[in-house]
Amino acid sequence: MQTILASIRALPQYQQLLNDVQSKQVQPGLGLPRSARLPILAALHKDMNAPILLITDRADHALSLFDELGFWVESARYHFAEPNPLFYEQAAWGMATRRERLQALIALSEYHLPFAQKPEIPPILVASARSLMIRTLPRRDFLKACKKLAVGQTTQPDTLSRSWVEIGYQRANTVLEPGQFSIRGGIMDLWTPAETLPVRLDFFGDEIETIRRFDPASQRTVEKLESILVTPAREYLATGEREMELSEFHIPLLHKQPASLLDYLPQNTVVLIDDLSIVESMAAEVEEQAVRFRKESIEEDVLSEDFPLPYIPWSELHEGLHGKAVVELGYGGEQRPETEELESSLALCFGHDDRFGGRLKPFVEYLGSIVESGEQVVVVSRQSPRLHEMWLEHINNGQQTVDNVIVEFVEASLSEGFILKSQVLYHLITDSEVFGWERPQPRTRQRKVAETPESIYADLQA
Repeated sequence: MQTILASIRALPQYQQLLNDVQSKQVQPGLGLPRSARLPILAALHKDMNAPILLITDRADHALSLFDELGFWVESARYHFAEPNPLFYEQAAWGMATRRERLQALIALSEYHLPFAQKPEIPPILVASARSLMIRTLPRRDFLKACKKLAVGQTTQPDTLSRSWVEIGYQRANTVLEPGQFSIRGGIMDLWTPAETLPVRLDFFGDEIETIRRFDPASQRTVEKLESILVTPAREYLATGEREMELSEFHIPLLHKQPASLLDYLPQNTVVLIDDLSIVESMAAEVEEQAVRFRKESIEEDVLSEDFPLPYIPWSELHEGLHGKAVVELGYGGEQRPETEELESSLALCFGHDDRFGGRLKPFVEYLGSIVESGEQVVVVSRQSPRLHEMWLEHINNGQQTVDNVIVEFVEASLSEGFILKSQVLYHLITDSEVFGWERPQPRTRQRKVAETPESIYADLQA
């Protein structure tokens, strides 16, 4: 997809947008078709070399955008998940939700910690309106709870274990998932939320002798490290005997200062809003629901009248975007500009392609007609091997006699394609155009618990 992104970045209309974003100029909605929004995001990410926050309306839309974003960017994606419990509902968040939210906060906190290594690739975060509204651990408290441990450092294991419990880690006999730690003599295992594997600290007295990342299934060392960053394992800090009774429901009681994801954003962050009017409508709906549920909970004596707001109103969040580069990808509540005003618009550089409703022979013939015109084609489909085979048969049967025919077939899934009107026309064709299929909604994958061998406590090295 790099060829398409390079063509987008070469557009004069895109260059104008880039200049406006770099100078933080206020501008109307871009009115981009939905299929063009993620490639524009990927282009801005490449040129700005700065963190990007994409805000959409609903949780399912955020998850779909996050999943599809992987087609355009290779890494540095974070889904700031939306917990299932409603505001004022005393229910625990899911483990996957906790980890996804913490991974986003940790990625951003690395910009503020003096001893942390800044990300080589700036992160891209995708969030729904409600996930942004949910109060979280204030940034200052989060940063104070982060600790760097290095080889040769002197610290007492008992002190470490107490501090880990305070920031949300649970002690276990064997570390099997993020948020757990274990102690066996002079060996401490810890799995922080941001890492894909746990680490093992070997102590000689009170000195950290080695730090190793290991495979929890085989217990074998994967990598030796010089240092690690230990971050909170939940979005609140608490100590005392009642700690086990607490949950994210108590965040507004434990941390009086309202905080959101926006407080963690570096100053150079670019904020992209999918469709402002739709996001605002969803936020208003969420607030209305919260007000009703609060009233019912107070009447049923399950919530005190002085319970603080567990969310930050959208109006306050929107004010918090002032001073940052903000781009609305759609039109929002504004009236669509007249045609003459759109002549230099970036939106006009993208068009819709023909649709074939599963009629494959006309589709292959259409491919032949557009490549004869010197236009480039990328076909992204879950049926790409089948379509590629039909295209080769079309060529081998003598039905296509074109030099340097370039039709690229990619096995993947996108919601919709487009025609890019650059110096050379590019056709991005998806299953939506070929078959009329909609992109399947991503499902939450169940985390597999590693099978541990009988020698689970053995201190093995590769």
